[in-house]
Amino acid sequence: MRLSPLLSVALILVAAVPAGPAASDDLARGDSPQYDGLFFSTGTCEQGSDFCALTIPHAWTPAEIELVSAALDEISTSDLGKRIIQRATQNGFHTLRRFTHAAQLNAQGRYDTQPTIVASTHTDDGHSMRTIDLTDKFFERKFARDHFSGEPGYLLTTEILAHELVHAMDLGQQYSGTAEFGRVARLGMPVAREREADRVNLEREQLNGDGRYEDSWQVSRAFGVLTMRGRLPSVQALDNYREAFAEFGAHLVLDPNAFRRFEPRLIRFFERAVSEAP
Repeated sequence: MRLSPLLSVALILVAAVPAGPAASDDLARGDSPQYDGLFFSTGTCEQGSDFCALTIPHAWTPAEIELVSAALDEISTSDLGKRIIQRATQNGFHTLRRFTHAAQLNAQGRYDTQPTIVASTHTDDGHSMRTIDLTDKFFERKFARDHFSGEPGYLLTTEILAHELVHAMDLGQQYSGTAEFGRVARLGMPVAREREADRVNLEREQLNGDGRYEDSWQVSRAFGVLTMRGRLPSVQALDNYREAFAEFGAHLVLDPNAFRRFEPRLIRFFERAVSEAP
């Protein structure tokens, strides 16, 4: 998985530190705000006190709930987007948690802060937890728009949320881990093109570090739309098959040009996947 030091907006974080119970169903009860069946919860600490000290859970603000609710509305505009949300919730992802930062276990079994992680699909079946987690980095991108999906172009925050919902639908790489998806995704490319992708990722890293999130996204999208002639949605699709599946899915929902740019067999694969029973 190509992560560090490049931006990755999608991870599955698997908890390894036992702590008090905080099941997803418990979070989706009581006074938690909710929108269209998804609940907005303060981040929780079932991964332990070290994790909590680094990630700093906090409550949602009304403006943040409004932004995410509008993103869900946009995703739901298409039938494909509605089905992705349904499949995600059928897989147990009912809760959106709010953290200041993201953290991940290192090789020594301790948590490190991950400043490049914007959002993550969190699965911890030992604690009955399946959530989508958003960090401050997500909301720093609230004004950034895509330049390749028409006018005014989707908000980057909407794409990130759609991307995570596709991950939630693809639980355990049910689709992205198949040989068939490997064939239709066609991620392989010549060495010279791989070097160009590496250069683009380095440029993205620098732009993100400077807080130029919209410019960083356009560089990533230009690689997919221009360099790869629309065969890929973004350079991030090259990270691995799981990332590719989420990027293809998010753009089939949000980019009206995706249906003419992507290969027909890939579109058919994705439409069949979202139509299956979980």
